[in-house]
Amino acid sequence: MTVFQFGVRVVAPPREEPKEQAARGRLFREPRVVAPLVLGRFDDGVVEGGPSTERALVYFDREAATLAAAVVTAVLDLEHDGLDCQAIVPDDDLVTLGLIAPILRQAAGHLRRDGPVPALRCGGEWVFRRCDLAARLPSAPDPTPEPVLAALNVALRLRRLVRGDPALAEAVRGLVTA
Repeated sequence: MTVFQFGVRVVAPPREEPKEQAARGRLFREPRVVAPLVLGRFDDGVVEGGPSTERALVYFDREAATLAAAVVTAVLDLEHDGLDCQAIVPDDDLVTLGLIAPILRQAAGHLRRDGPVPALRCGGEWVFRRCDLAARLPSAPDPTPEPVLAALNVALRLRRLVRGDPALAEAVRGLVTA
């Protein structure tokens, strides 16, 4: 298995109006995107938030056989926790030693003397820049798997469009598998 790094843009579900909540006997509480993430089912994600309580970016270091499998499981975990996944984004330029260790072992005989230098130390772990790795290793992994992420983003958009319309879902399924 390989560790894949990527981000998922999420939004909190739409909140009910105070009248609707009162009718159901619930207390009104503004939804926060961070609450489902804190109580979530994953421990391989880091939440990057901002001033909005409705949106966040969750970066994953997810182990899977393929990037697509890693993204799908992350999206399903986030949706299980009540969040709406808007887009998949490539990870930033920083990588951990855990992610690059297999690459370093593979290239051990070919490393240049001035091998990859850590950019910083975060949470007790060395962090490297992908661009530094690419410059110093004979072959580094493609830092931006654009076609895979583009296809997964199209799939996310299609899911939002076809939900609730079985005929449209069947038409799209037929078109994709034809």
